[in-house]
Amino acid sequence: MKLIANQFEKSIKTRYLLTLVLIIFSLNVIGQARYKAETDAMAIIKGAEKLRKDGRVLEADKMVFDANEAYPLPFSLDEIARDKLKLGDVKGANKLWDAAIYRIRQLAVNKEPYNGQKASNTLGYLYYSQINSNFTSGDTKIGVEVTCNFVKDINDGFAAKTNFEAIVFLAVENAYLLNDFNSLKLLYDTSVKIGSERGTVTAKAYLLISEKKYDEAISYLNDIAEKGAGFMMSKNLAKYILVLAYSSKGDYQNMSLTIDKVAKGFAMTDRTMGNYYGLRALYNKEYDKAVGFFTEAMKPARFLSITVERPGKFRFYTNRAEAYIGLKDFVLAKKDYEAALVLAPDYQPALDGLAKLEGSQAVARKTDKTGPEIKILEPANMRGLIVVATGKDIMIKGKAIDPSGLKSATINGLDVYAKEEGDFWGSVILKDGINKIEIVVTDLAGNPTKQIFEIEKTKAPVDAVPIAVTEKQGKNYAIFIASQNYDDAAIPSLENPIADAIKLKLILKNSYNFSEDNIYTLFNPQRDDFKKKFLELREALQPEDKLVIFYAGHGIWVDKEKKGYWLLTDAQRNDVNTWLPNKNVLDMIAELPARHTLLITDACFSGSVFKSRGIGTDAPAAIREMDSKITRVAITSGNDTEVPDVSVFMKYLVKALSENKEKYLTAQKMFINQIIEAVMTESKTEPRYGTLELAGHIGGDFIFTHK
Repeated sequence: MKLIANQFEKSIKTRYLLTLVLIIFSLNVIGQARYKAETDAMAIIKGAEKLRKDGRVLEADKMVFDANEAYPLPFSLDEIARDKLKLGDVKGANKLWDAAIYRIRQLAVNKEPYNGQKASNTLGYLYYSQINSNFTSGDTKIGVEVTCNFVKDINDGFAAKTNFEAIVFLAVENAYLLNDFNSLKLLYDTSVKIGSERGTVTAKAYLLISEKKYDEAISYLNDIAEKGAGFMMSKNLAKYILVLAYSSKGDYQNMSLTIDKVAKGFAMTDRTMGNYYGLRALYNKEYDKAVGFFTEAMKPARFLSITVERPGKFRFYTNRAEAYIGLKDFVLAKKDYEAALVLAPDYQPALDGLAKLEGSQAVARKTDKTGPEIKILEPANMRGLIVVATGKDIMIKGKAIDPSGLKSATINGLDVYAKEEGDFWGSVILKDGINKIEIVVTDLAGNPTKQIFEIEKTKAPVDAVPIAVTEKQGKNYAIFIASQNYDDAAIPSLENPIADAIKLKLILKNSYNFSEDNIYTLFNPQRDDFKKKFLELREALQPEDKLVIFYAGHGIWVDKEKKGYWLLTDAQRNDVNTWLPNKNVLDMIAELPARHTLLITDACFSGSVFKSRGIGTDAPAAIREMDSKITRVAITSGNDTEVPDVSVFMKYLVKALSENKEKYLTAQKMFINQIIEAVMTESKTEPRYGTLELAGHIGGDFIFTHK
């Protein structure tokens, strides 16, 4: 019996040892397989990096996604995503983060480790990286959406709550500002569940305000403002949200008192507090001040070296529209309501305000019997003005002020460019001696106003200096739009638009006094992104500024309609309603207040944008004469034809600007001397240079000023 027991014990030990050996062997095999898979995937990532440096971005991105599918590479994808975001490719960056999160989430759901650690920790890190990056330099709306995915995975135990406290306040505030109340409720419930006091306080306060429980919100916030909560700066935070609660209730007296406490306690800037200051000015019927404060509130917030776009700007536009109504400037009020609805199509206060305004305008135009007030802006001091001119003409610019809006303007009987909000400008040929200038403006109610003045032109010596038209030195702005990765498989994605945009951006930044702060990028945009970015530009630009607009991507021409279109990345090949008409682009350019605008397009059928088929004292007189005019010109890579993805046009445009040694280079001279012949010799495309009359071109040219 004892012998049998010993044999049985030996058998058990043998089986145990064999099992242990098999387990070790299996783990070793699995480990080697994982190691090989990881090594192979990392090799693919390195290959993709080389392709990216060579400009083969589409191939590189495909390799990265394939490598991550074969073996999770969260940190590599996170790094590439951050690099894409720095370049301005928000859409491309978020696709990479989504892919990284998807793979690690699979492991977390199956309770599998990643690199010997809980996959939930890596998942929490990835969520935080994507959320924080979008809140600081990406898309706020995406930041809120990803935060909600994050908290759902925290609730389900799949993600560690990595840095949740650091993002919860931003997520809650942005959800409120974006009118995303479902996200707000989810953030509140999760904050309560995981014990986040900052999240609980902020989410509850914003929820009460969104539910119009103003008295309850005010009582709750006043209690925290007095006693505090379990986190730093809780008293000041409560006061900050209290201003919103009072203003939402319409208690402007208490709102005003609380504003001063907040500004003192938080050391807030006028930009941060601009909306609140504007509401106070609106309540006090100080409409001019209110317009200024709401305008300041719309500018990007700046934290150290980071510039962050303000979310919820549709509220600021709506508030400013009310200030314009107070000033009886119904045209600008209408534009602001419309801008609010571009940002938030369902925002009820803007919808209600616009409907009410249109009714008021219709009534006002029926009873309006007074013509517009005319203000001449250029040339300054026109009465008795003596002009020493090197050219034959002079630009006249003015403003017609009228609540009905401007219908038309003439100078000496000739129609000139006029905008509904009142701006008008045109060029007048001068003869030597006394010139009579007669301006007639007519409002939309049909009421005319006439103004007459005289300009004396003297014979110009050879070195004459044209009269200065503006006291302020303008800034250089640029926006680079690149459509590369298309959602519709029927529209082939392109390889080079983003790389070409970056090349041109660096040249303008390094050689032509374009500051990084004044350079906008819009890579892989949808149509809504395009409209929103132009609203930003409209707020940033001043009448003395210069603007370069660059577009690279697909273009299309519909011969039956005789219309050209840009195809942004959400375009559908078989749905013309998803395309961006050139006419819309020109209308947007016309809305921008820049003095000189140059549109550069590298797209098929780009020639269809045409109507038909700050300068220093050392500049030559002819250059200064050009600089005195309002300019809207364009250079396109082709006429009404297709152009190749590998752009010969871009090659010579970059070459011309890179090798230029002249202090002042006009767009037309660059085009004639260095682009058209070279491009046509090397390719079958015919680039074009021309003026954009529909966008308000008067004369002159766009001038690149070399550092």
